[in-house]
Amino acid sequence: MFQIIMKETKEFLREKTNLFMFLMFPVVLVFLLGNLLSSMDNAEETIGELQIHYQVQTENSIQAMTIEGFISTVEDDSNIIFEKTEELEASKLMAGADEITAVVLFTGEPLEVMIYEGTNNIKNRTVWAIMNGFIQSNKSITTILKTIPNSLDKQINQAGEYIKQKDLGINRTMVDYYAVTMLGMICFMSILQGSMAFIGERQNHTINRLLVTPKKKSILFMAKVLGLMPQTILQIVIIMVVNVLVFNAHYASTLGDNLYLFFMFFIVTLAMISIGVLCGFFIKGNPIAILMPIIWVMMFISGTYSKEIYIEGVTEYMPIHFVQEAAFDLSIFGRYQKANLVVIYGSIITIITLSIGAYLFNKKEEER
Repeated sequence: MFQIIMKETKEFLREKTNLFMFLMFPVVLVFLLGNLLSSMDNAEETIGELQIHYQVQTENSIQAMTIEGFISTVEDDSNIIFEKTEELEASKLMAGADEITAVVLFTGEPLEVMIYEGTNNIKNRTVWAIMNGFIQSNKSITTILKTIPNSLDKQINQAGEYIKQKDLGINRTMVDYYAVTMLGMICFMSILQGSMAFIGERQNHTINRLLVTPKKKSILFMAKVLGLMPQTILQIVIIMVVNVLVFNAHYASTLGDNLYLFFMFFIVTLAMISIGVLCGFFIKGNPIAILMPIIWVMMFISGTYSKEIYIEGVTEYMPIHFVQEAAFDLSIFGRYQKANLVVIYGSIITIITLSIGAYLFNKKEEER
């Protein structure tokens, strides 16, 4: 088995096309896309002035103080203007006529926030974002007051020791975006390597040597697949290291997260190779001609080459889109939930496809 693994690795490194396509090309794309398209990473539309009427209907003095404190914090003399209204219905009519941006009603116990929107979707989303920020802050303050009832007496404010804004620690750029998506690209492109695993044996008429060897066919099959692993590890390592050292790309902020990111992409690559090997049993001729367009279209509509591409009802169901989301979630926020799912699904797919492939290869007869 070890000899077969070494043979596959040497053949991969010996082929100059492989060295360029699987090792250098993704790195070059990170540089080109990350720098040439960085100027396109701008807001599609300016928000403009936000004029918001609000009314407070609560008997809770602490809640009223929290609301007024939040409004005074976010209010801007030129762009964000909050104005208290006594005529709620009249303000609603003004919002419907686009005379103001929106009306916000703070009411009830526990406190509820009701937003009456205008017709400008961009401004509506901005108002929702502002109010969501208030809701999260209010939850934090309520928790503090329940835990430490005398906190107001000590004049602890929202920016104090009990509520701290999480710092992501890294200023992200388009280079970082493509550093992740190009890793996804090379992992999914590895299906082509898997599909070609036994093509060389057929072309060189050495496939029958494997079929008639006294060793178990299933072991030989696994050796052929495992022979692709060293080059897979080499691909991911080179891409990540070059992107970080040469292009100053950022992946995760900690060594542990980066190692898990590497492990996740390794599992994805192993799953795609396994699928490719299985496809190679059924596709006659050159499987690249069939698989390449499918994989390329999947990557295109998944935002691999441009973050602006998102097709509602299609993109979210693409496997590579989910893998990319998991990678960004892990890299930016250090969240493992989606990455764990990718590892679990990838491992299951690998086990199933390799089991089927080993069974089919074990039943395979000599070729003429």
